[in-house]
Amino acid sequence: MSVLSLTILNRMRRKTLESFKSHIDGNMSKMVMDNMYTLIYMSFLLLVTTIPAVLVAINCNKKNQIGYGILAFLVSDIYLLQWAIKKFIIKYPNYCPL
Repeated sequence: MSVLSLTILNRMRRKTLESFKSHIDGNMSKMVMDNMYTLIYMSFLLLVTTIPAVLVAINCNKKNQIGYGILAFLVSDIYLLQWAIKKFIIKYPNYCPL
């Protein structure tokens, strides 16, 4: 997922840089559309990567759901990695029964 995301983001970045050239030429609508595509893609990527981490954090930590939810939102990939290691590799007994 991350290689695909970086490829698409790099391609959109080039379109964004080209759109500034179109602004100089006077084509403001092309610049706005190119930047909207980038914004929509980044928002979609953020939702797809953070929602699972926040759901796991809230369901696994009943005592401090808000704190762990915010932590999982900020560092979602790291949170899911540590959860997977504890759950499936180390296999702590009774760790986060889902």
